[in-house]
Amino acid sequence: MKLMRVLGLPFWSLVIAIVLWVQVHGQGMGSVRMDVALQVRDVPADMVIVNDLPDQVSVTISGLQAQLNALDAKSLFVSVDASSLSMPGVIEQALDVETIDLPVGLKVEKIQPDSVQLQVDHIVTRILDVVPAFDLPQGWEVHHVVVTPSIVKLSGPEVWLSTLNKVDTVAVRLPLQEGLFDVQAELVPLSGQGIHLLEKDLSIRIRGELNRKDSNINTVEPDTKAEKKTEDT
Repeated sequence: MKLMRVLGLPFWSLVIAIVLWVQVHGQGMGSVRMDVALQVRDVPADMVIVNDLPDQVSVTISGLQAQLNALDAKSLFVSVDASSLSMPGVIEQALDVETIDLPVGLKVEKIQPDSVQLQVDHIVTRILDVVPAFDLPQGWEVHHVVVTPSIVKLSGPEVWLSTLNKVDTVAVRLPLQEGLFDVQAELVPLSGQGIHLLEKDLSIRIRGELNRKDSNINTVEPDTKAEKKTEDT
């Protein structure tokens, strides 16, 4: 106590402040670069982004080293606000750094890239014919083919749907036996272009006649009116 009276209260206040500062900052300040997930949010219901975006972006975060060491990149993400998109085209959109949820005392020093290009398009629907595909060896051919359903309704980006005039089935391999056939088939997947069928779990039925090319075809053609009536029902 006598020593404190000699040195004075201001001196000891300074010593206590230095001790506290060392306790808090003695671990040292630092920075760390990490890759975090990129998310697109609030895309309007009638719009779609058709270009590929990076899965992650690089961020540099600074602060106390102990806090930096405790950061988990898997729990962080950077978002792109797409709520204002209304017209097709290519738009440069800044990344929203404020959406990165960091502990108090840490801050984002740098983000790379700091913006992304969004290729935006309208979502439209189209009705297209289903065209069967066959995997047949040389010398064989099909006749009187009937596909049910003969049309499908698709939804997706206008830029991709406008280039389609039909939808193919996956190539069907038939038993090499002359006569009538009745098989199930799947459509060629189009999901990679953001296109999808409006009818889920759709089953494609293909009927017809398989013959050798040098065979005489005397089979009566299917009653197309009856087929049409069956499809309508």
